[in-house]
Amino acid sequence: MRKPKPNSNIWQYLNSAGVLEGGNIEAIKNAKHAYRKSYLLKYKQRQRADKPECTVSFSKENGEYERVLAASKKHNLKITSFVRAATLSYMSQNYLVPNRVQIGRLEQLLSESLNEVQKIARQKERFNWDREQKYEAIEKLILKLERNIGEVFRNPPLLPNHDNKNQIT
Repeated sequence: MRKPKPNSNIWQYLNSAGVLEGGNIEAIKNAKHAYRKSYLLKYKQRQRADKPECTVSFSKENGEYERVLAASKKHNLKITSFVRAATLSYMSQNYLVPNRVQIGRLEQLLSESLNEVQKIARQKERFNWDREQKYEAIEKLILKLERNIGEVFRNPPLLPNHDNKNQIT
C-alpha cells in the first residue's frame, strides 16, 4: 500500500480521522475509501454547478438515433460532442463544418500556392512589367480565394426559410 504525501488532503483527512496512529491497515483502507467517496461527491456537485447537464433521448423507431449517429460519424465526433456542437452552431447560426481536416488541407494548399507565387515574384525579371503585373494579379487572386474559401466553409450563407405557415399566399 502506497503511503500518501504528508502535505496532501488525504493525509490530513487520515490524520484528522485518527487512523494513522493505530496503524491498522484495514482502518486506513476504509478511511481512504470514505475520503475518496466524499471527494468525488463534492467534485460532482461543483461540476454540476459549473457545467449543468441535460439528457436528450432519440427514438430508434423513428430513425432519429441512426440519423444523429450517421451525422456524428460524418463530422468525426462522438454523439454527445456532435449534439453539443450542432446545438451551439444552430443557435449562433453558424455552419457546422463536416470535415475540418479537409478544409484545413485546402487552406494549406492555397497558402502554399501563394508562397510559391511570392517566391517566383521575388525572382522576376525587373524589365518585364507585364509579367510583374500578372504575378501580382495571381497573388491577389490566391489571397482572395484563401479568405473566401475559409469563410464559405466555416460560415456558409443561411438557407431561406421554407416554412409555409409564415408565408402569405
